[in-house]
Amino acid sequence: MQIKDKWYDSAVAEIGKSLERFLRSHLRKTDRPPVDHMIQEFTRDKRTRKLMRKIWEDRNKTSHPHGDRDAVFDFESFQQVRCIAFELDERLAKVTGGADAGMREIMISPSLPYDMGNAGDLLKHGALATFVEWFLGLPEVERIRYADPFGGHPWEDLKENEIRNRLHKLSSALPVIQSAQPHRENKNRYYGSSHVVLNVAKASKAQAVVLASDEDELARSDLEASGIGLIEEAIETYDPGNGFGILSEQYDGRFDLILLDPFRRFLLNEFGRNRTQTGHFTSISRAVKRNSDLCVMLFVLDMTENYIHDSYLEEKEKLKDFSFSLRCPKLEDTGVRGEDGYNTEILLISKRFAERTTSIEELKRRLRNLGRTLETVLPEPGNRIEFWPPD
Repeated sequence: MQIKDKWYDSAVAEIGKSLERFLRSHLRKTDRPPVDHMIQEFTRDKRTRKLMRKIWEDRNKTSHPHGDRDAVFDFESFQQVRCIAFELDERLAKVTGGADAGMREIMISPSLPYDMGNAGDLLKHGALATFVEWFLGLPEVERIRYADPFGGHPWEDLKENEIRNRLHKLSSALPVIQSAQPHRENKNRYYGSSHVVLNVAKASKAQAVVLASDEDELARSDLEASGIGLIEEAIETYDPGNGFGILSEQYDGRFDLILLDPFRRFLLNEFGRNRTQTGHFTSISRAVKRNSDLCVMLFVLDMTENYIHDSYLEEKEKLKDFSFSLRCPKLEDTGVRGEDGYNTEILLISKRFAERTTSIEELKRRLRNLGRTLETVLPEPGNRIEFWPPD
């Protein structure tokens, strides 16, 4: 794959300018000495120096490595510079004691049609964090193996004060949310699903094998650049264009937890007026029945209540003995994109839930507590979160 050189140039220029601002600011230089001298003063670490020089060199390149051929840079070169930027950002932040290093994480996948951290995200990521913390606390568990075939963006800067306020209240009441979304005040960052799993595992001092993918190649690049391993790199036969393919018998045994977040297409394709009989819901049921150690979490967006047909409710009812769900009604006029017009539901399905042991009851209690806490944080009618199945 190749990317137009203006994208590459823009990214490298932004990285270079940010680095220059950082060096000037933190070294308190009023003039502009040679960059090597500035880097020498900044750190003795050879690897950090190499990374800083690499970015500076790319910032000041006057010719393209491939000449004028099609006026493009190859995607691998673009990715390499972005990875250097990510790593340098983390190193600079450590040196400055967690202060903003001034480096911008450059996302190249299309902008999202919603604000990360909206009510649906808080529901989904809250349930995800709750399950991961619970699972890693089981005595027989040494690690969690997680797959997210609809990975999307790895993170996003928070744009709305409404989201910041909700997140602050939620994390104050539930420590697991603080573990999932750390350093909010310093970094102003909202983490996506894969990083939520990594963050909770880190807070739990446990191991996590996290793999993600996306049908969009640029989204996959963003995930990889943020430090997430790609499913297709670990499993060569996996097709990133078919996220539900992760449920096949040859793959599902590799994971303890699979998150399926196919946006609104799932209900429309599976149970909508013009249903295409994809059979994905049946695939979920078969996977969890085949693999008793697997949990599948399905995030469902419903544009209007008319889209949740009786057939969906009937199929969900068949899984009642080994499923839990939390459902949040759509919110209106909050200023947060992605809340108007959508009911959201997170459905957890696992054969082990049928056991109703003490540990399963504890998970159920934590999920209920998450729902009750969200009710205190979200505006009306978000204060009516439904837990299913009812006792």
